[in-house]
Amino acid sequence: MTAFHPLLMAYADAQSALERIEERRKLSPVRRPWRNRCIIAERQALARIDKAPLDDDAFRIDGRGTVSTHAYDLTHWSRAVGAPIDLTTIQTKPRALLRWLGALDGNDRPSPLLPIHMADAMVDAVEMWQRDVKALPSSPPLLHSAQLARLWLQRSPIGRGDDVAALLIGDRWGAGRLLGSAGGLVALGLDSLGAPWRLASSDKFAGLWLHAITAAARHHLDLEVRLRAYAIRAAGHVEARRRPGALKQLLLLAMAHPLINSGSVARHLGLTSAGAIKLLTIATDLGLLIERSGQASYRSYAIPVTPPSLVPGVRNNTALDMGNDFWTSADADMPLSADIGHSLSDSENT
Repeated sequence: MTAFHPLLMAYADAQSALERIEERRKLSPVRRPWRNRCIIAERQALARIDKAPLDDDAFRIDGRGTVSTHAYDLTHWSRAVGAPIDLTTIQTKPRALLRWLGALDGNDRPSPLLPIHMADAMVDAVEMWQRDVKALPSSPPLLHSAQLARLWLQRSPIGRGDDVAALLIGDRWGAGRLLGSAGGLVALGLDSLGAPWRLASSDKFAGLWLHAITAAARHHLDLEVRLRAYAIRAAGHVEARRRPGALKQLLLLAMAHPLINSGSVARHLGLTSAGAIKLLTIATDLGLLIERSGQASYRSYAIPVTPPSLVPGVRNNTALDMGNDFWTSADADMPLSADIGHSLSDSENT
């Protein structure tokens, strides 16, 4: 029997996991809330790697499903997370690449996070990195993305936030070319591995990179299964009620956001403060929401779905059959907007 090279097997695992994410994003009945939660998980991983961690209440999601963070987010180059950039720009246009990251502004001045005198030095360093990139041997995208990221870490063109920049660039070249990543998939996987990936040799770095993609992709797939299981249970409770009112809309909102509160529920569903509080109480009594703040007022709520662990294993998630299109009806495609990122202190007392 032919023995396959471990790196080849790791590549196949990573590619397969990414393809499964693409499939589920097209077919899953909970694809919209799942997408939001994947973006948040990746964004939090990038923040942890940059030593600027973000809590769940730091995120807001607008009516178009765009995820953003509060004004006090200190993560380097956050504007590039999920932002498009073509591969030609990555390879040949140093100033455009730095503007994409946010290291340079529209007038090619350094970010406030960087010393004012750094602009020319950064551009020169990125040009050197791009020349080295052109000299790299040809390789499949996921491996080439690892080479780009490792080379960036070696060159450190920016000096501050280079870890994040390397991961964002590698993501856009590799996993981000598919639908499997929102910009931080590799960061999510590397954050879970706990290995000294920054200083790893070329071969070890490539292996860690591929295992990180697989671990993070399986995290996302496991999360989708958990959300579907919750959706099945929630659908049963809603359908069993003679007068469900806005319960379904509330649960759609809660599935799409890490935290909700009475103020955001009232704004989104067009309810009074008292109506929002009553609806949250009903959902909590049914076990469909849990109160997270532990306070008598200014309460926040979340669905009782435990985030999956990030352990790079080989198991496959068994798909669950929803049995109906309860969560993909017209209501499920409504804009899932709420000012979740606003301070919980501006919500009504609950």
